[in-house]
Amino acid sequence: MFQRGAGPTEYEGCDPEVAFQDEVEDMFAENLVSGSRASILLGKAQKAGLKLAGKFIKKLPGKSKKWKKNAARDMRRRIRKHDHWPDPYWLDCRVWNRVKQKEETKKICILLPSDVLETLWTYGLKPVLLGEGNYDKLTKGHHTWMKQQLNVSELLGFGFHGDGVPCNYDRTESVMLTSINLPGLTGRNGRLRIPLVILPDHCFSDNTFDDIYEVLAWDMRSLLSGVRHEARHDNTPWHKEHDKKRSKMHGQRDFRACLVQVRSDWEWLTKCYHFPGHSSKNEFCWMCSCKRSKVEEVDGYVIWNRNCCTYM
Repeated sequence: MFQRGAGPTEYEGCDPEVAFQDEVEDMFAENLVSGSRASILLGKAQKAGLKLAGKFIKKLPGKSKKWKKNAARDMRRRIRKHDHWPDPYWLDCRVWNRVKQKEETKKICILLPSDVLETLWTYGLKPVLLGEGNYDKLTKGHHTWMKQQLNVSELLGFGFHGDGVPCNYDRTESVMLTSINLPGLTGRNGRLRIPLVILPDHCFSDNTFDDIYEVLAWDMRSLLSGVRHEARHDNTPWHKEHDKKRSKMHGQRDFRACLVQVRSDWEWLTKCYHFPGHSSKNEFCWMCSCKRSKVEEVDGYVIWNRNCCTYM
């Protein structure tokens, strides 16, 4: 949600016990301490008299000095036990198997934009979520036009942000990330991004984004209409295990929302929307018919022949 080093340094308006617990959990979430160390630290704090939420460790290391097994897993479960974030949505998706060097269908999980926005709407402040103070000119114009088309006075505008992010120490592996953001927010919340899709880059085939965004488009249509889903994206019944919460939600939502912007680099756009890349032999711009063969190089500099760029 925040840039590195730009997170909140003080917990205003909360008890010292809650602030301490949140600080330790944040360090664990940021990989600064291990799950075992975080559990032991919270367990000792609880024995010292701090009133923490829940029991964090049943048995501290004894003479054997062994760490508690599966401490990181248990820590994650404890943190998420009483949270209000939605459950992931599971779907069948075509991915690339780099070992077998072929495409295959696997089950992956994503977060649905409707679930995320409904959670924010339930526990957030309505005037803040509907704010338009940080809209640029194009976003503002599209948002106003959508309100006129839908004939509504309040419309929650959200955006998508896509990018590749290195995920190992030598930056040889990366994940493709799609996040949802509220471009109208200002101040510290203006950089709020909640991940929806996180997959290793090597898992993406030519059809992976198509399968994922088919589900996202289905979900965004329900945000536009303001009506909750009654079945899965393929019209099959809800899964008893993964869709338990969704199966109990029916009828009209308290808000309507629409996509107002998509931000990313060009590499992500070529993979997601199949835009032509810069190395393409065909047209590589969606606004003109210029090809690489029509680009001239003079003294190492690329000179564009404007006569070749015919806008469609």
